[in-house]
Amino acid sequence: MFRSILKPIVFVFVLWGFLFVADRNGSISFTLNNHSSYFSIDYFCLAFLGLVLGFELFILIFKFVVNLIKKDVLLSNHSFQGDRESIENIQAANKDKIVLSRTQFDEAAILIVKTLGAVTAGLMNEARRLLVSLRKIVGDDAIIDILMLKIYKGEKNFDKMEQLSQKLMQNEDIQLVGMKAALEAQMQKKEFTEALKTVNQAFDVRQDLYWVVSSAFLLRAKSNDWTGALEVLEAGIEKNITPDKKASRLKAVALYELAQQALIDNDKINFFKFITQALQENNKFIPAALDLANYYVKNDNQMRKAEKVLYDMWVENPCYEVAMAYLKLFKDSKSERVQRMEKLALANNKRPSLNNLILAELYLKAKKYAKAKTECKIFLLKNPATQKIAEIIDELDEKTHKKMATSTGLMRSLTQKFTHIGKNNVSLDNYPKDFQWVCANCGHIEDHWEPICPQCSEIGRNYWHLYVDKDVSDIDEI
Repeated sequence: MFRSILKPIVFVFVLWGFLFVADRNGSISFTLNNHSSYFSIDYFCLAFLGLVLGFELFILIFKFVVNLIKKDVLLSNHSFQGDRESIENIQAANKDKIVLSRTQFDEAAILIVKTLGAVTAGLMNEARRLLVSLRKIVGDDAIIDILMLKIYKGEKNFDKMEQLSQKLMQNEDIQLVGMKAALEAQMQKKEFTEALKTVNQAFDVRQDLYWVVSSAFLLRAKSNDWTGALEVLEAGIEKNITPDKKASRLKAVALYELAQQALIDNDKINFFKFITQALQENNKFIPAALDLANYYVKNDNQMRKAEKVLYDMWVENPCYEVAMAYLKLFKDSKSERVQRMEKLALANNKRPSLNNLILAELYLKAKKYAKAKTECKIFLLKNPATQKIAEIIDELDEKTHKKMATSTGLMRSLTQKFTHIGKNNVSLDNYPKDFQWVCANCGHIEDHWEPICPQCSEIGRNYWHLYVDKDVSDIDEI
């Protein structure tokens, strides 16, 4: 710095000496816009010296700022020094800091991008080759291990992936990266016990990450620890991580499962608390409504409360089981049951085919065969034949003692299809089931509601589905 300032000072003094010797009393004039200015040699030399020193100071400040900006450009723990410097390992606070030149930084960044691209394209050998080149620049840096995790994942080598993740978990700076990789590998290997330990460790470290909260909830639920799952979910809700709609769905399932555990323990107080809270979280939760209505009936015979719970559920999310549970509350004759169902059908405008199905069954039992046939006709005009409708029509044919030769119109074609079901290798199993529980995430089908889908492990995504329902764009989950 002093050397660069000394040069202009020496130059100005030499210039002053030359001018002084040439003409001691001389002066220097400048003319601008017809206006002339005169300066003595001493004054001119001092002004020139100030100008040169100011310019040199500006250059020094500019270089200093540029150097600061270059040092602030980082790649992980890599920083720039001079463009001509090579890699240098610096030991500081028990950490290796790798200093890169700008050229080396650019090469390393391009290699990282190319490696990720090769992994995405499934070119694992190419990714490994690029990683070797990157290692020559950055050495054994953590970025090498992170990219190696990507390669192991692409190769589906989950054992190696889990081993490497354990190494990353020892580094505090990338501890969560290692945990996430270990969790993913353990889930792929179906080592749920180990995965639960890993995710609990991650939850202790960070409770504000979506993957931590969602994974911890799933694994605790899989281990039937619904209290722990609810604790995780509450943390996610408090930190505004879990979306409101999903949070309500998951909370309803957790509370319902806690109610089932209380029922096994014969803890009526907690059962009632959890089951009512589950319905408050999701007013379309069919299993919770059925269990709560059953609780009201068995405890103090609270029929009106049971009726209200089932009627409200029928309005919100009508299904066959709710209708049957509702009709079972009353000691009606077969004709009275039909009348009650006719009134109940008026409250169901979401699944009109379900009304036809239930009324056809009740009319048949009440020996109102003409009305039963009418309901079957309406059902089949809109929908394909199902097991229950096939069974009803076959029984109608037997009850009315009509032959196919005398049948006419729609009923004749139906009797041709459904007469003698169970004979000549024709059975009800050849027809689709009337209603099922379907996972909204993967489409897996069950005969009963499950809290966790056995196919895709989604929680609370099962919805009651009438087979003939064609529009599932606005499904009622649970």
